[in-house]
Amino acid sequence: MCRVLVALFTTGLFYFPAISTARSADVPNLSGKWIGYYEDGSKSEYVWAIHQTGSTLSIENVGGKSAKSKGRVEGDKVFAQDFATQNGKLSADGTKITWTDGVIWKKSAVAELNGKWIGYYEDGSKSEYVWAIHQTGSTLLIENVGGKSAKSKGRVEGDKVFAQDFATQNGKLSADGTKITWTDGVVWKKQ
Repeated sequence: MCRVLVALFTTGLFYFPAISTARSADVPNLSGKWIGYYEDGSKSEYVWAIHQTGSTLSIENVGGKSAKSKGRVEGDKVFAQDFATQNGKLSADGTKITWTDGVIWKKSAVAELNGKWIGYYEDGSKSEYVWAIHQTGSTLLIENVGGKSAKSKGRVEGDKVFAQDFATQNGKLSADGTKITWTDGVVWKKQ
């Protein structure tokens, strides 16, 4: 038996099936931002980003405190190996993960910009303006709440932010959703 294995090995007749890292059609796509909600419906302070390669997941909090995990997805089961709650179930439509501790993550289709934003000029100095963004879907109402009256309507499309009533109408949202860099160089940071 040993001679047969040596002969097969030296002649190169062993068969090793290829391991594919491509995403299979039956592996759900979890890449994107996820917002956490507690059992009582209140929103978690965490905003999660999932990066996916095949069925392997890289999960990190992009909305505050640093937290990371590696994981995987198998059908409707989601595993996060570095979290206390390691097991989750994916909804049939792929937009919700319900974890065993009752926390629910909902996939964010539109960046969430609600809240206060402080402006900083290119030289790093702080603007006198404090902006409040009120968002409904992709529609924005932007107003200065820190002094002089100023308002704009706008919208968000992916990482692009538009403020139709401002001289600088175009902005780019950072990957973690905490900064808008406008075309005039002013940067708004979410508070």
